[in-house]
Amino acid sequence: MQTTILKNIKKFRQITSASILECKKAILLSKGNLKLGINYLINKSNSKAITTRTKNKLKRNFILCRRNKTKNKVLAIIISTETDFVTKNDLFKKLSNFILEVACLCNNKSETLKYKINKKLRLFQIINYFSKSIIQENIEFKTFVFIKNSFINFYIYHNFNKAALLGLSNYIPGIEYLSKYMAMQLVANDKKMPKYVLNQILKFFKLKTINYQIL
Repeated sequence: MQTTILKNIKKFRQITSASILECKKAILLSKGNLKLGINYLINKSNSKAITTRTKNKLKRNFILCRRNKTKNKVLAIIISTETDFVTKNDLFKKLSNFILEVACLCNNKSETLKYKINKKLRLFQIINYFSKSIIQENIEFKTFVFIKNSFINFYIYHNFNKAALLGLSNYIPGIEYLSKYMAMQLVANDKKMPKYVLNQILKFFKLKTINYQIL
C-alpha cells in the first residue's frame, strides 16, 4: 500500500510539479485516481488565486520561442494564464510544443490559429477544448512575433520573463554565440541596442542587417 502511494506521489509530481504534501493529499482524497487528483490540485490552485484575480485581474505571462528546422525563421508567443499551476503542468507543456510546431509552419497569428490539424480541427478549437474541458482555466494569446532572415536565434530570460529574437543577414562561424550574447544584452538592458555598437558588429562580422525584437 505504502509503495503504491509513493509511486503515485512521484507520478503526480512529474505531471503537476506540486509539492509532496499536496500530491499525497490529492492521492488520498481521489483514492489514487489520477484524473480526480489532478482536478483537485487545479481547483485548489484556482481557489488560492481567486482573490488576486478578482481584485487585480492579473494573469501570468508565459513566453514560448522556437526556430524552424531550416533556422531561417524564429517565432515567439506570449501566452497569458490565470495561475502559475498551468504553466508547470505536463499537459500544458505538450500543448505548448504542439502550438510551436504549428506556428513554425505559418507566417502570422491568424494563420497559426486557423491552421487545420489533419484537415479537420483548427488549432484554436483544440486550444479552447483544452482550456475549458481539461485545465478549466482561460488561456489567452497576447503576442505573436515572427522574424525571418538567413540565420535566426533567440534567448529567453526566465527570471524577468523576457525574450529577444534576432535575425542576421548571413551565417558566419560562431554566429550562435554572437546572437546569444546580443540577445542576452538586449533582454538584460530592456532597450534598443546603441547604434554605434550595432554598426561595429555589422562592420566586424560583415553582416548586412540585424533584425531584432524584444518581448
